[in-house]
Parts: sequence; C-alpha cells; structure tokens
Amino acid sequence: MVIVNPSGTLPISVTKGCPMNCKHCGGVYVKSMTHIDNIERYVNKYKSFLISGGMSNDGIIPFSPYLNKLKELKRTYNLQYNFHIGFPKEPPFEIIDVADVVSFDFFSDENVMQEVYTIKRTKDEILSAVLPLPIKKVPHITIGILCGKITHEEKSIEILKDYFDTIVLNILIPTKNTAYKDCNPPTVDEVAKVFNLAKKHFKSVILGCMHPHGKYRKELLEKISPDVFVNSASKNYDFKGCCSFL
Repeated sequence: MVIVNPSGTLPISVTKGCPMNCKHCGGVYVKSMTHIDNIERYVNKYKSFLISGGMSNDGIIPFSPYLNKLKELKRTYNLQYNFHIGFPKEPPFEIIDVADVVSFDFFSDENVMQEVYTIKRTKDEILSAVLPLPIKKVPHITIGILCGKITHEEKSIEILKDYFDTIVLNILIPTKNTAYKDCNPPTVDEVAKVFNLAKKHFKSVILGCMHPHGKYRKELLEKISPDVFVNSASKNYDFKGCCSFL
C-alpha cells in the first residue's frame, strides 16, 4: 500500500466563495482554500497545486481568466496542476495546455446528483465533458454522499471501469455548517463493500483525502486494502502531494 501525504499540494480556488450551497459542502471547503490572487506567495514552497473553486449555477468553475497566469507560473517555476473541473457541459479544452491532471466527480444517477448539488447531469453528459480531454483524468466517487446513504456508487464503478484504470474513493464527512451536518457517514461495512467491488475492476483504488478519521478510519483499514491511502497526518509516506499525480 502506497502512503500519500497530500500536504505537498496546495489547494487553490479561482473564486472567493461558491453560490451553489451543495448539501455536503455548503461552500465550507472553498473558503478554506487559498485564492488564486495569492498563489505567487507559494510558488517557491510548493511545486504542485490543486486548481478548483466554486461552481456557477450551471456547474462551471471559471478557470479562463487565470489560465495565462497559471501557464506563466508553470513555465517559470516548473509547477504541476491538478484541475478539479466541476460539471461542465462541454469539455474544458482551454485547460489542456496548463493542466497536468484532471479530477472529476462522477454520478451514475442524475437524481442523486441533483439532490446534493441542485444541478443535474446524466452519466453520459459527465463523461462526454471529460473523455475527449487529451490529458490524464482521474474519476472520484464520494461514498455515501447522499446523507450517508449508499445509492449510485456500485453502478458508477461498473460504468467507470470501462474507461479508467484508477479511481479515487472518498467518503462523506458530515461537515459543520452544511445541510448534511447531522448525517452519519456510511457504515464501515457498506464502504468496504464498495471498495471490494472497485478492487475487482481497477488497477489502482485510492482511499482519497476526504474521509472520516479516528476510530472510523482505523476500523475501515482493517476491512479494506486500498492500493493508495491518503493520510494527511502521516509523517512516513511514499509520496507527498495530491494522489491524482501518481
């Protein structure tokens, strides 16, 4: 098992908030990110950055105004970028000259997605916006994203296995100041079932950085064997940075 400490990659937001107020996030995580106006302060400390931000009501993250800046910094400081692209309706070809990796969230059930995000995309619409991009692409599924309930996850794995050999599996963290703050994460046994299915179909199954810690994680790791384990607290690790760069 490869241990990854994600602290080597700094999350950058191209927005100063998020109007979507999605039930699992509520804009909380965007607020904790460094705004792109300040990225120059960190180019000597970090060599990789997660580029993301709040989505507009049509699922778009507004990267375009910052791409020339990112390209120049990349060239000058030899940086790497992982773009987390939201849910565009068309492939964001404008990022391909600057992005090293594209990360995206996947839903095989548009009704589950709409309940969480308030916008709807079919599985084919999500894939058609990602597959044409001529760069590395890494799908993400958040297990139990619907208030801790298992819904689309296994079907999503069955679909994604035909296109990708790596998958990142995150787990819902009920987060303060969100609509799902009082939800429980899915049970360890439910999560283990999803992981075991993914292990049958992917060369690399990653337990991503978003998962409950403490006793929950300890019990989970007794029941699953991810190929990659992302642990922000680990002082002993094989790779330091975002797991999507592996």
